[in-house]
Amino acid sequence: MHPKYDSAYKMLTYTLNGYNYHTDAVAGEFHHVRSSFTYAVMLLDLGDKQYRQRAFDVIDKTISLQDQDTASKSCGVWPYYLEEPLATKKSPIDFNWADFNAVSLLDVWMGHNKEIPAYLKPRIKNALILAAKSIEKRNMGPGYTNIAIMGTYVTYMVSHLFNLPEMQSYARKRLQTFFDYTIEKGGFSEYNSPTYTIVALDELYRMKLHIKEPSAKKQVDSLYSIGWEMIARHYHKPTAQWTGPHSRSYSTLVRPSFYAILKEASGGKIITGLEEKRPDVKIKHTIPAHLMPYFLNPVYPRTEKDIFEKDEPQTRGTSYMTSQYALSTANRSSLWNQRRPFLLYWGTPQMPKYLQIRFLHDNYDFSSATFFSDQRENKVLAGINFITTGGDKHITIDRLKEGTFIAKDLRLRFELGNVPNIDNVVLPQPGSGAINLQMDGLSFEINLFRAEIQDMDGYWVKGGDGTNSWLDFVFYSGQEKAIDLTKLSKALMALTFVVNSQEKVEKTERPNFEEKNGLLNASWEGLFLSLPIVPVAVKNVFI
Repeated sequence: MHPKYDSAYKMLTYTLNGYNYHTDAVAGEFHHVRSSFTYAVMLLDLGDKQYRQRAFDVIDKTISLQDQDTASKSCGVWPYYLEEPLATKKSPIDFNWADFNAVSLLDVWMGHNKEIPAYLKPRIKNALILAAKSIEKRNMGPGYTNIAIMGTYVTYMVSHLFNLPEMQSYARKRLQTFFDYTIEKGGFSEYNSPTYTIVALDELYRMKLHIKEPSAKKQVDSLYSIGWEMIARHYHKPTAQWTGPHSRSYSTLVRPSFYAILKEASGGKIITGLEEKRPDVKIKHTIPAHLMPYFLNPVYPRTEKDIFEKDEPQTRGTSYMTSQYALSTANRSSLWNQRRPFLLYWGTPQMPKYLQIRFLHDNYDFSSATFFSDQRENKVLAGINFITTGGDKHITIDRLKEGTFIAKDLRLRFELGNVPNIDNVVLPQPGSGAINLQMDGLSFEINLFRAEIQDMDGYWVKGGDGTNSWLDFVFYSGQEKAIDLTKLSKALMALTFVVNSQEKVEKTERPNFEEKNGLLNASWEGLFLSLPIVPVAVKNVFI
């Protein structure tokens, strides 16, 4: 990280190259708050005296960017960048920055207290208390898993370090609430998330290190085991991938740091050769012993079933794993770019491949596209439609205004990861049959048997970027125009999918479907699906 350090501003620089929900800018070089805090912690952990003052300079500078106006709604929160102060930025404030940055400051306070200069101690203490008060005021519920846990950790530690009795009571209640909620649900709300399950485990590990109260420690240990159980049950050893469905993920393939976690947490028993060490060397996870067989001696084929949301309408997950592939779906979800409701993995740990379904608005995942499915082993019956009360790029931040958005391109994409070309794939005419793919000893059949958005005449195209390939069903590509979802009399897609080894190709029946009472009802190979024909308004857009 040294080359990114700017001595003039005493912060790390960061190059932004695309849209982010919480920033005004989309490109350029900026001074980044969170990574600067992380850098300072790492410099101190390094123990090299020549960098000690640099670490304190970074902390002092970055603390100064916190909103410390007690009359402000964002008091205790930091901006993403020096160049975008909270007072003037137009994009929504990310209140999570109170949680994330306070964790770094707690690392400094508890790990290097004797080294902190006298002038800086009160500044760090004040910043931590303001961040903790922001977290308490926001009072994020237990459904936002990673922030629910992280905020509990911050308020618990700050209240005990600085003797804040009322906050101590709040933190204990918050931990109890999250524990009860998670036990009742049988898992985290941010279900099966390669990103945020790890974040949750990291914070639970910190709690395991620092929390000594017996009842709280027992709860933390139980939550830690729950997180590891989700990973273990969805680990596919042949590809070394974390099978879906994923509630939130920033990459369809797991990152190399995941393998470093597995290697260390297994005592060196899980080795892929792909490990990439994480920056935070203080966190040393341990996989509970009873879960190790999932990683070392898994049984295939097998199906993992989950109920992620028990209340109606339920959210259920299915993951079917064999020695050749892993196919997973959620019965209901959105196609927000963090969701992975349909995933197929195959290949090897060194070259994993995937098939993912996306719906793109101007080449970006459209959050108001919703996904429904029914799966049994290697077969999926799925449907996609739209909601009028959702968002565009994000499920809540950029809500559609009265169900309307501007578009110059709309397409359904079947993305094939680490598949550089699909030149031999024959595309059918719309509605005239299935697409058949054969690769790596597997056979895939995609049958898009319904694809209608009002009067748009769709067509198939192939594409790729040299690393990934895709099969797109294009509904519209042309001049910008307004699309009002509330005025569409028909907008839905329905498909069947089957994967087999090439030696076991099976002939499947044609899907049966009918439109009745505003619904498309479909059945196929013992699977059933029902979804609205027109876009609908829903209260809960978090599917």
